[in-house]
Amino acid sequence: MSKILELREKRAKAWEAAKKFLDSKRGEDGLLSAEDTAAYEKMEKEVVDLGKE
Repeated sequence: MSKILELREKRAKAWEAAKKFLDSKRGEDGLLSAEDTAAYEKMEKEVVDLGKE
């Protein structure tokens, strides 16, 4: 598999994991706890970084 396709696949998987995390951790008010926000931001950074490679 080419490096580009491999990176795209990694990025897509990371994004799906971040979305699932967000959906599962949001409270009834639609907000995340501070701890969950930090975890999500780390996941989001990974997605962005993979997009830059």
